[in-house]
Amino acid sequence: MTTPAPRHIPAHAPGPLPGAEPKPARLGGPLAVIFWCCCGITALPLAGLFTLIAEFGVAGARSALFDSFAGPGLQQQVLRFGLVPQVLLFAWAATVVVLTVAKARIAITLLPWMLVAVVAASAYGQFAIRDAISPDGADLGAFAALMPGLLAQAVGAATFFGYFREGRRPQAYYIRG
Repeated sequence: MTTPAPRHIPAHAPGPLPGAEPKPARLGGPLAVIFWCCCGITALPLAGLFTLIAEFGVAGARSALFDSFAGPGLQQQVLRFGLVPQVLLFAWAATVVVLTVAKARIAITLLPWMLVAVVAASAYGQFAIRDAISPDGADLGAFAALMPGLLAQAVGAATFFGYFREGRRPQAYYIRG
């Protein structure tokens, strides 16, 4: 009895035919989820701001916003510490939306570092708030209470960083200049 000849199976699917136009990368998968989440992160504060302006007018909205953050009180201090990471997150999300629509290549480098800045500001803000509201300031208990959330944020930022650096879809999608 003779053994059948081994079949040759290619290691991977053949590439596009020579001369064929490559398909443009499309927004999909995790990149689409990130994009639409950033659309929501961007839209929510804008909707709140426009609602405030519609209710009180421009001068009233400006007064309401600045008066709530002005002053030396504990409430104002906590609001200021909490606002910085939110403003940075809004700026990051708006940048994601703009650069994704533009398919700008700089997004691959810029967006991960912006998210690292958000995580760093969030960590500082959380410890500063804990220090402001605790009678003895931030201690080891505050560190233990805040670390799980901060580590989760750091893991999320590291994952985003890796996805944008090594992921096929971001590398193929952001193609313009």
